[in-house]
Amino acid sequence: MLSEKVFKMIRWIKIIALGTVIWFLLTVVYGFIVGILDLNKTEFFLNNSLLNNFILFPVGIWLGFKIIEYREDKWFKDYANKNQEGVHEEICKAKDNKGDSFVDNQLVADQHLSMLSWTVSCWRLTIENATNKMMKEKKVAKFCRLFLAQEKKRKKIKDYNRADVRLLYTLSISCSISTTDKLIAKNGWTLELGHKFEKEIGYK
Repeated sequence: MLSEKVFKMIRWIKIIALGTVIWFLLTVVYGFIVGILDLNKTEFFLNNSLLNNFILFPVGIWLGFKIIEYREDKWFKDYANKNQEGVHEEICKAKDNKGDSFVDNQLVADQHLSMLSWTVSCWRLTIENATNKMMKEKKVAKFCRLFLAQEKKRKKIKDYNRADVRLLYTLSISCSISTTDKLIAKNGWTLELGHKFEKEIGYK
């Protein structure tokens, strides 16, 4: 998996490349319109032709940014909708939280869930790095549910419910990739360790 910095760098390379292409097309259209209207013979356009083209460059970059942003947002929404299949069903295997909201009446403290989320994130990224494949979200939700069950078994928590599973899952997918990479290196996470952890919580 690529780090956040690399993703951002690639994103800006795309924006600049697309923006430059758009700028070139804008200058062609601009020149065509100026020529059709005979504006190129006026003193303003004769003295400021390069300046006018230069002004179009930030416009091209801005349009490139908006197009890339739109495409990424659309891809993310399509991917998220598709990849969220089975997540709710997996979370609902835990005890009902008996609330109007999905996150009402949690039983595990926020601080403890936050701590556990980094373990989930390390496990996930270790597996994804080793297999070079994005993990399905329902598998992460299952891991979160079984991880909390193991915490209860070890008496680290008194109990948990659907709200806790959902919160742990949400916290884990919001963990920074760069920070998770550092934790993986610091704590010696490997594919073998990931599978061992899965076996301990009954994931496999």
